[in-house]
Amino acid sequence: MTTLLYEDFARAYMTEVGDAVRRMLTRHAEAVDLLAKATARGGEIRAFGNGGSSAIVRSALLQLHAQAGVPVNDAMMSPATLAYTAQQDEYRTAFARSLASGIGRVDLVVVASVSGRSANILEAARLCAEHSVPVLALVGGDGTQMEPADGMVWATGTTDQQISEDAMLTVLTLAAATALGPGTEPLPARAEQHLHVLAAVDTELLGDFLREATEAVADAIAGRRRIYVLCPDGGPLALVGEHFAHNLRWDAPLGVDGVQPPLVVCDPSLADMSAVYNDHPDPDPAHGVRHQLSSASPGDVVFLLAYDSAGRTTREAVNAATVAGTQPFLVHRDGPGRSGAGARGFRLPRVDDFALAALVQSRAHLLYGTTRAALASDQAGVLSTDDLMAQDLAPLRELSDTPSL
Repeated sequence: MTTLLYEDFARAYMTEVGDAVRRMLTRHAEAVDLLAKATARGGEIRAFGNGGSSAIVRSALLQLHAQAGVPVNDAMMSPATLAYTAQQDEYRTAFARSLASGIGRVDLVVVASVSGRSANILEAARLCAEHSVPVLALVGGDGTQMEPADGMVWATGTTDQQISEDAMLTVLTLAAATALGPGTEPLPARAEQHLHVLAAVDTELLGDFLREATEAVADAIAGRRRIYVLCPDGGPLALVGEHFAHNLRWDAPLGVDGVQPPLVVCDPSLADMSAVYNDHPDPDPAHGVRHQLSSASPGDVVFLLAYDSAGRTTREAVNAATVAGTQPFLVHRDGPGRSGAGARGFRLPRVDDFALAALVQSRAHLLYGTTRAALASDQAGVLSTDDLMAQDLAPLRELSDTPSL
């Protein structure tokens, strides 16, 4: 694929995301009101989602917890708990079971589901209806899949998985920022600033970055080399990194004949990070990343998601990736545009932490789309921008047929 195709795809994709965000903004007041009331009351806010939607809702809750001390389940459910619960009972009840024991302390439940038909989401919403707990439900399409008894359905107006997820993360995190209390900027103003930044991205530079990253990732997948997606500084970008890795590991090869699941390594686990902070007198998260990259081989691909390219942890991570002979790609907001260690960099516009996660997720979705196209190109021939935009994974997913509420 040519650089121009990547550039055109990026421009078209960001336009579609902007349109979806503007559609959702017509109901911004209701969503902010739900979040603001729950934040002010001091009760818990819980959130649930599957796949990329899990990272989306946890990103917003992480911001509420970090900025305002709101009691949240910012880890939702650990993988161990999730797997054990699913084995002990049907997975469809996993979220509801997690919610049931403390539902009297919960002031709001946020759920995200592009399909709006995921059984475990519907079961959690049903439990909320029984206990008069408001639900803020972000869904794809027109929103008619769900009708919570209390709360609202915030629909993206499109069934496209990636565009819906980008729009959901954008409006939810910006709404969370707006809900923090008096003196915060209104959501429409925040959103318009974000959309202006989105439209002002240099798509020529972005297209060039996408082309290089796509070629590296596709070659790594074909050659069975590792792909690392790391965020040494943690925070919302670590959740985006989890989403990024999920897209490459799960979505990019979905339904593509002859492609084995890629070898994707994400951020250190909770067990790893607790060990890093406990075992090292200088508790620097870069210890975990350096340890992971000590097993990297020449030709492996490393994506580093950073706030500041000049920050200590970022510099140490780039150096470790370079020493290992990998192909490092750095996505960041602050700091110099080019890393002294030679990582291929892409600097994002200056936005706050609430909006930064959404910008990085858009880049992850673009790369997932172009990687999927590259993997399928031998079977489908040369793809156009329209072909890339039209790719729909929904028919390849197995969704529950649980009746809607």
